[in-house]
Amino acid sequence: MAKIKIILSGINMVNGGLLTIYQNCLSQLLLFIDEKDIEVIALVADKTKFDEPNISFIEFPKSKKNWLYRLYYEYYYFKKISIREKPSIWFSLHDATPNVISEKQFVYCHNPNMFYKPTLKDWKLEYKVALFYYLYKFVYQKNINKNKAVFVQQHWIKKNFETIFKINNVVVTTPNYVSEKKNDIISLDNSKINFFFPTLSRVFKNVEIIGEAVKLLPSIIKNRIKIYVTIGKNDNKYSSFIIKKYNLEQIDFIGNQSKQTIFGYYESIDCLIFPSKLETWGLPITEAKAYIKPMLLANLPYAKETVGNYDAVSFFDVDNPQELANLITAFVEKTIVYQGNKYAFSDEEQLNNWTELFDFMLQS
Repeated sequence: MAKIKIILSGINMVNGGLLTIYQNCLSQLLLFIDEKDIEVIALVADKTKFDEPNISFIEFPKSKKNWLYRLYYEYYYFKKISIREKPSIWFSLHDATPNVISEKQFVYCHNPNMFYKPTLKDWKLEYKVALFYYLYKFVYQKNINKNKAVFVQQHWIKKNFETIFKINNVVVTTPNYVSEKKNDIISLDNSKINFFFPTLSRVFKNVEIIGEAVKLLPSIIKNRIKIYVTIGKNDNKYSSFIIKKYNLEQIDFIGNQSKQTIFGYYESIDCLIFPSKLETWGLPITEAKAYIKPMLLANLPYAKETVGNYDAVSFFDVDNPQELANLITAFVEKTIVYQGNKYAFSDEEQLNNWTELFDFMLQS
């Protein structure tokens, strides 16, 4: 039997949850190919962020400089690689279906921007997110019919893709979270109730609702809480705006942190707050769940699918800071009655880990 060659492309997956997904994918793929004759080539922006043995890496450091490079690679240069390498499977892990020659082709769609209608504030603070609302429909649409299957992370996205793009090969593939539990020791003030929002500085992350909710809290509650948010004032225009506007004693903007430090916060905090208006998954929800932490989450489909079956969770309207303030108050006073959540889909309706996904690609 001829050797199977798999090329994975994730040149745009350079930080946050996307980078974690790519790293997890490659580490799990190594386990999968132990007993199979498979060669793996991974296309990345920076190979120093990966340490998986027996995988060949090709770097594209210009891929994040601007979108022109990305479009050039996806729709022109990758075809040259495919002609040279003759892959059995080309697996694009980040949204775009490249113009390549391969026996089978698959795409994994992560970016939710086409489901986020930008406001004037979004155009002013982070125009790329607003622009992507219009661009990403084109990115997803182009070449989408070349794929044997289109992978998405949640059922609400599958439904939208089927309607918008008129396709019937959309497969829900839930992220296979690998719990490392290798964390730094974080010492927090035990006299406070400590909340945590790990996030990148993006307008749709909705950090402002935390600031507005804090302003609405009774003084006695304000004196008892600390909320840690992982943005820094020099991240971008949005973070500068947020930190200047919500320079409050109760909120500590701690800047970008390593995974080990993030896990240390999960270990030490009392409760996760996750108010993002848009996600295709919501990795911090999964991570906090691994630490069995209570959660206050956006009342949106992505959050409910991500948290799955969980008792210690309540939801709030992402445009209603009073609802969040009420939940924070009830949590601090230990009077909170959690809404809880039940997962609405069965395992048979989706692929549940990387091994199932790799099997699916080989057998399709």
